[in-house]
Amino acid sequence: MTTPNSCHPILGAVPDGWEVQRLIQRCSYLQRGKAPTYVEDSEVLALNQKAVRWGRIEEEHLKYHDPEVQIAERHFIKAGDVVINSTGDITIGRAYLFHDAPKRLFADSHVTIIRTIPTKLRPEFLVNLLATREYQDLVYSLVTGSTGQLELNKSNLEGLPVLCPPIEIQKELGQLWAPLYRSVALADAMRTDCEKAIAALFQRDVMDAWREARWNATKSATLPPVEVGLGNQQATA
Repeated sequence: MTTPNSCHPILGAVPDGWEVQRLIQRCSYLQRGKAPTYVEDSEVLALNQKAVRWGRIEEEHLKYHDPEVQIAERHFIKAGDVVINSTGDITIGRAYLFHDAPKRLFADSHVTIIRTIPTKLRPEFLVNLLATREYQDLVYSLVTGSTGQLELNKSNLEGLPVLCPPIEIQKELGQLWAPLYRSVALADAMRTDCEKAIAALFQRDVMDAWREARWNATKSATLPPVEVGLGNQQATA
């Protein structure tokens, strides 16, 4: 059983061997993204707060950016980056961890990239910490502005007190969570495939070819009768 060795003014009692530091002290990079220049199609994509969900990115909400307009490389998302929504009444505080580096995807100005120092703060530990009820309440306490214009500004996020167990414990927790992340990724891929299949069904009904053939037949000849079984009787259409 652990016993508290200190009492933080915000977090309260801290377990023995654990530390509390400002988020920026355990990060190599923490910065808002860049506003995109929208186009109809592009290989460069912008991540907005609508796309950021707990445990997944909804790719249908990503926006295309004009490749002729240069975006600094620091705004592009790398493997291990945690992104957190920094505006919006409902979306603010929602976070996601990129386990792998996406292709040419940068954060827009409503999303903040948090790049931790892995030897001090594991990103998988941070994103799960941010998802807890206690930390969601804490994040909201740092929000400024009024309804419709809420902001989680950079300086407030930098000062977020982060509860940090020893790195060995963070790694152990990450190993325990790994199967869950794989399951979430698999479920997300299945969801995407199902959505594509449903969309395809709406675009082309399985009866389309038969209907088209019958329609063409009416233009050149009398429509042939279609037999319909009615018990032991038969009727013609």
